[in-house]
Amino acid sequence: MKLVITQHRPVRRVLSAAAFLGAAVLAVAIALDYGHWKYIAEAMVSTGQKRTLLQEVAQMRAEREDLKFEIARLQRGEDINRKTREDNHQQLVRLQSEIAALNQELEFYRDVIGAAEVNSGPKVKGIQFKTLVGDGRYRYRLVLTYIDKDDRVAEGNLNIGFRGELEGQRKALSFTDVKESGPDSLEFKFKHFRLFEGTIKMPQGFVPHQIQVAVRNKRSSRGSFSETYDWTSVLN
Repeated sequence: MKLVITQHRPVRRVLSAAAFLGAAVLAVAIALDYGHWKYIAEAMVSTGQKRTLLQEVAQMRAEREDLKFEIARLQRGEDINRKTREDNHQQLVRLQSEIAALNQELEFYRDVIGAAEVNSGPKVKGIQFKTLVGDGRYRYRLVLTYIDKDDRVAEGNLNIGFRGELEGQRKALSFTDVKESGPDSLEFKFKHFRLFEGTIKMPQGFVPHQIQVAVRNKRSSRGSFSETYDWTSVLN
């Protein structure tokens, strides 16, 4: 049996143990410090990302408000354009109706002028009735002419009557029975042309068939006359 003799060194062992323990503590401290700084770094990165996201959200909100304002502006512009188109269309329709009415009046007076006779006393040269809104309501227009080579004045009065049916019975109405608006008197005193116009309202259920117009000339009995017109011929 071989005997091995080792040298007893207690101080060395203590130093070695202390060195190992210090290294372990240092390693743990380094690990803890690294984790702490890693947490701080990650928190800083997270805070920066959050700040960036908040900025992006604020920018997106601002852009959304701008888009809403632009959409509202475009919608308002479209509403204005549509209203303008509607107004223009209505105005066009109204102007076309007015032009048609003026053309009718032009034809009416053209016929009056073309039919005027010299030195023949006052004559009815235009009579016209137009249906209005409302039962039995009509607008009337009647033109007398008197063209005298000596430029004298025609003077007299009109008498207008309506003949028709009411509830199956014959019925005659005077102008005062149906007058709604227009001149209070059918007397006249004029040169060349005299226009009578206004509105009338027939009694409910009355069906007109004929209109009788009598002209009385105060200056000469030869200028007095009476004419009867069919209702359908004067209704426009």
